[in-house]
Amino acid sequence: MEGIVVGKCIHLLSRIEDRALEKFWEDTSAGKYPIIDLQGNMGYSLSDQDGLLFVRNDFTASTYEEYEFVFGNLFLPDTVQELLSEDKVLLLMVYRKMTQNLLLSELDADTRYMLDLPHGLYSFFALVLDAGAKDLLDSKIYAVGLPCKENLNRPELERFYLEHPADIQEFVDPTPIDVKRGGPFYLNLIMIDAEKIPDCPLLFSEFLQEDEPSPPL
Repeated sequence: MEGIVVGKCIHLLSRIEDRALEKFWEDTSAGKYPIIDLQGNMGYSLSDQDGLLFVRNDFTASTYEEYEFVFGNLFLPDTVQELLSEDKVLLLMVYRKMTQNLLLSELDADTRYMLDLPHGLYSFFALVLDAGAKDLLDSKIYAVGLPCKENLNRPELERFYLEHPADIQEFVDPTPIDVKRGGPFYLNLIMIDAEKIPDCPLLFSEFLQEDEPSPPL
């Protein structure tokens, strides 16, 4: 898992104003597809006539910055599909390295999505969470979605995943994606059962504690 900034991104969530984060979680649990950034700016995704989910972004960016479209797709092996139910929610996290900003949005597991992002280096990942948790930061993580370096349309990928679910490095590429001139870009995220990821914490709070300073001796 080296190079994957999941823990860092989750830690950043604790900087969002409590009231804004509570509103985001309330709307997420209600299936309203909300979006929030570190400044607490909120918005809602829009669906077009073809069912494509447009994830609006509220990154602080100069009006002079250039933007590119990023189209996203999810690969959910059978083992992860079994985890999805009405009491689970799927979230997308987008971390912009230069500004250290974070975009968090709700996704539909059966719908492709699109983002409009300013040029920069980004890390992307998704989480399947317990929607019944009272607080977002205490929600249990059931699955983690990471960028996949394989073509998701290959049937053998599903078979290999089922036979070797612990070989994470065979599937993912944690390298930040350089969104630059020449788009659009296409992002494939593969969802992995959290229990199949060695040492994957199950609670947001465990991630947060990892970054807390140690008390003086």
